[in-house]
Amino acid sequence: MNGLTLHFLVALKSGLRSHGMRLILILGVFLMFVAFLAAAFSLRQPLIIAMDVGLSGIRITALLLALFWVQEVFSKDVENKTVLFMLAYPLPRWHYVLGRYAGILALSALAVLVQGLLLKGVVMLSAWGYADSSAPQGWLPYALTLGGIFLDIAVVTAFAVLLAVIAETPFLPVVVAFAFAIAARGLGSVLDYLRYSPRASSEEVTGYLPWLEMLQWAMPSLDRLDWRNTVLYGVWPVPAEFGWSILMAGFYLLLCLGLAMVLFERRQFQ
Repeated sequence: MNGLTLHFLVALKSGLRSHGMRLILILGVFLMFVAFLAAAFSLRQPLIIAMDVGLSGIRITALLLALFWVQEVFSKDVENKTVLFMLAYPLPRWHYVLGRYAGILALSALAVLVQGLLLKGVVMLSAWGYADSSAPQGWLPYALTLGGIFLDIAVVTAFAVLLAVIAETPFLPVVVAFAFAIAARGLGSVLDYLRYSPRASSEEVTGYLPWLEMLQWAMPSLDRLDWRNTVLYGVWPVPAEFGWSILMAGFYLLLCLGLAMVLFERRQFQ
């Protein structure tokens, strides 16, 4: 068994055995129930409302699960000094980072898939007696939307892994990565508001826009990966913007992961 496979399996086992995962999955089921109830507040589009609220729930729970797994798989190893035993094997250190990151991605993909299937079932039951309710689009747009959520989680996870590699405090990567996810998901919307909205005052534009335009070069706009309009209304993303959003996410992911592997090679553990 090579090092990548070893650390991949360790990450899978640690994630599946953790008690916190069960609590967050219960939260996910609760959010699906909230989506079912939210559908009752729409007279014409209960199915669309249920899908929209449910997708937001998946984005929240998948993010929390990924960050919890980073804390379990990376930060606790460093805190408990068990990382020293893993590094005692005659294996490259980057196997540790890449293998465990791949394990977290596999767990995240499973979480998104399971919650996505659960949401699909919830939506089918959310008509609330309105026979003429507008229905979401088919499986292909739905799969694309879930793929965007997964890519979003993959980028945030890579950033959290980078923090876990250099952090001395186990909870710091979780807190900072969660704040990063919230900021990255709102950056594009704030920029669009300042650039194009007539409601934006001149003071806001001159005071915030230059700083946010500089910030966008250091932070990905993860809201560009939210393709829910595809499944909700059949509005597909513009091909050029779709391609650039994937390239942006892939570049940032590889950058964070590459830095994490380089810094982990140089880190001294005591």
